[in-house]
Amino acid sequence: MISTTHQHQCPLCGSKELKPYLTATDRLTSGEDFQIVQCRHCGFLFTLDAPPPSMIGRYYGTPDYRPHGLSRGFISMLYRLVRNVMLRWKSRLIHRYQHHGGLIIDIGAGTGEFLAYMRRCGWQVGGCEQSEVAREYARKQHDLVLDGDVMQAAYASSSADVITAWHAIEHIHDLPELCGRLRHWLKPDGLLVIAVPNANSFDSEYYGEQWAAWDVPRHLWHFSFETMSKLADAQGFRLIACHALPLDACYVSLLSGENKFLALACGVRFALKGFVAPRKASSLIYVFRKAQEEQKSV
Repeated sequence: MISTTHQHQCPLCGSKELKPYLTATDRLTSGEDFQIVQCRHCGFLFTLDAPPPSMIGRYYGTPDYRPHGLSRGFISMLYRLVRNVMLRWKSRLIHRYQHHGGLIIDIGAGTGEFLAYMRRCGWQVGGCEQSEVAREYARKQHDLVLDGDVMQAAYASSSADVITAWHAIEHIHDLPELCGRLRHWLKPDGLLVIAVPNANSFDSEYYGEQWAAWDVPRHLWHFSFETMSKLADAQGFRLIACHALPLDACYVSLLSGENKFLALACGVRFALKGFVAPRKASSLIYVFRKAQEEQKSV
């Protein structure tokens, strides 16, 4: 195992009272086991000994890890089908809360399908994507020029009407720095939309350590509704809505289960249950506004 960054305290609340939660295996690249711990004070879950930014690249270096849909096979075909259905759904969600257009910045933009769709809807677009392969695809296929590391991107203060992060922030090492940058870029009346796997979901409880969305060590942070709300409060954002992300339960279940027919059936069941109890859905979309300065200090 290569060098790791050991967390001595909770990155959310600073408590040093940590307890083991479960051990998950990297099934895509290394076969290594990684411990996920829970803060006794605030309940936040995180990967204890994750590789540092300079070392984690090797855990993405496999044809099996193509969340942008660049690989082939049944799972990738399903991913692309779901992605195309969801483009319109995501656009409608954003227009529900932000009625005017403007600049939208997508964090973890992948191959650029979402930004290309939003540009066709009349938005100005910008984005960040760590993968050089995905950025090149976005440039060639969609004429999009994406920044690389979000921590190196240089958008002007209060320039963004909307910032989105679809399954992105769980990959980024410095959460406070990231939140500070997003807050700096967002207009006072801007919208922040974050989608992440839900560590307190029906499917995470069912699959346990086999739940694919643990995705260690690539996923550093494992959010529930409660801990995401605490992060937002601490970083100056006000939660205005929370939605289940449709179809994620089916996709994650297919990756988690050995029997694909049974896994798909489970995924459909979890998806339906997630509509009834959205805080237990496989993935959650959080919609934020900037909090007032006096609220941030509370």
